Amino acid sequence: MKDWLSRLDLKESFYTKPIEHAEGMGFGATEAARGALADWIVIEDSKIKNYQVITPTAWNIGPRDGTEVLGPIEQAMVGSPIVDPEDPVELGHVARSFDSCLVCTVHAYDAKTGRELSQFKINGMV
Repeated sequence: MKDWLSRLDLKESFYTKPIEHAEGMGFGATEAARGALADWIVIEDSKIKNYQVITPTAWNIGPRDGTEVLGPIEQAMVGSPIVDPEDPVELGHVARSFDSCLVCTVHAYDAKTGRELSQFKINGMV
């Protein structure tokens, strides 16, 4: 580290202007603690034409797909034991086990009647 630092010339410019690309497409992906994070971009005429990001939360809570296959959290909730159907706090536990960024508020509904059973709020967040 000392050798590397000794080779730095503090009088030189510390900033290199990036090369600007007027056209192109890009993709980036990485693995975060909660799952995959992916970004796509299309640039035309030096402007962003399209940008899309899919966060770990989006992968984790994705709803049923086009063939009605349940998303990961939905699948995990099916058949989960619930002590009090009027206060199904266990569903919040299931959701947080997938993604700690979830469950500031959860609304639980009866699947047969559509009636809201309860709302779980953490730190007064809605």
